[in-house]
Amino acid sequence: MKKEDFLNLKAWFKDYVRSFHSEDTLILQNVRLKEEHTSRVCENSSRIAISEKLDEEDYYLAVTIALLHDIGRFEQISKYKTFHDSESENHALLGVRVLRSAGVLSFLSKKEQDIIFTAIENHNLQKIPDGLDGKTLLHSKLVRDADKVDIYKVLTDFYLIKAISPNPALEHGLPDDEKYSAHLIQDIFNNKISSIKGVRNCNDMNLTRLTWLFDLNFIETFRLVKERGYIEKMIATFPQNSETNAVHVHLNKYLDSMLDNA
Repeated sequence: MKKEDFLNLKAWFKDYVRSFHSEDTLILQNVRLKEEHTSRVCENSSRIAISEKLDEEDYYLAVTIALLHDIGRFEQISKYKTFHDSESENHALLGVRVLRSAGVLSFLSKKEQDIIFTAIENHNLQKIPDGLDGKTLLHSKLVRDADKVDIYKVLTDFYLIKAISPNPALEHGLPDDEKYSAHLIQDIFNNKISSIKGVRNCNDMNLTRLTWLFDLNFIETFRLVKERGYIEKMIATFPQNSETNAVHVHLNKYLDSMLDNA
């Protein structure tokens, strides 16, 4: 891909998003939220791509995937008024359908289109499927990292205002109490990525998100997490006790070990 290709897609993206602007406050709030999220994921992807010394073609492929990774979110929030796939539909697959229907990538080679579609399909999975070629795997990993880092920002920003400015599209309808599940704490100590199946409350959901740290792929991603203090911000949402303090220490040790071995 070339810079001009990316800029043309960026212009299309802006027009597409504008078509979802609504007088419905919930929809407009979340369209803007995802538009801002997309912009930051592009910035994260750019930093990671530069740190990995990707050539021009792969650099613009990476930021294009970042630009389009959540394209399904706009139809999702407009149609279902939620971002929860379990209550609506898989936003990644929806996004691929949107792009195919619009034909906006038809000027690209089949190989480039396949990489973009596959990376989008994989960006919200718990685990990337086996069997991908090296270039597709690279771009699948890169957008997942860039996305996860900004989801931490979206969530930690939301926790600060949740009590006075709730957003049903971001909430899972889970109890917000002081409890949390022991097996999720153990997953962290085992450096294991947790499943969201069976989470019981908000603390459980946030513990699963902390295990995303074990699914990050690039040193620059770890730098971004540390630079922006996301572990501390996430830990601050839990009851403060010896167990959550131990989780905090463990995650920081893991993060520092990844950076020290760079």
